[in-house]
Amino acid sequence: MTVLSDPSEHTLQVHVLELIAVGKSHPDIFAFAVPNAGRRSFRTGQKMKSEGLMAGVADICIMMPDAKTGWLEMKRLKGRQSTPQKGFAARCKRLGHPYALAHSLNEAVVALREMGVLR
Repeated sequence: MTVLSDPSEHTLQVHVLELIAVGKSHPDIFAFAVPNAGRRSFRTGQKMKSEGLMAGVADICIMMPDAKTGWLEMKRLKGRQSTPQKGFAARCKRLGHPYALAHSLNEAVVALREMGVLR
């Protein structure tokens, strides 16, 4: 795995999901991406929104033992959360769901270890 000095969010997310797959602390931990980003036609965007796609939802959802769900938002080094993303983070906190914002692979590893996702 090649580590760049300021990789794209896509590259960060791919590396994080690879790390979870090989280093998860429990065999049943299940992580998946929430496809909120990307260019779409207006019609496709409207269709996805009507199906429940919500602005601000974190990039990666992690299902863990004991009915616990963690969320990880990836940003580039200078990336900032949007207002809906800040709202989602606040909702996670209010509901007791682990949530982390990471600007690098190292920050993601620290957050995932704190959540108990990685060994």
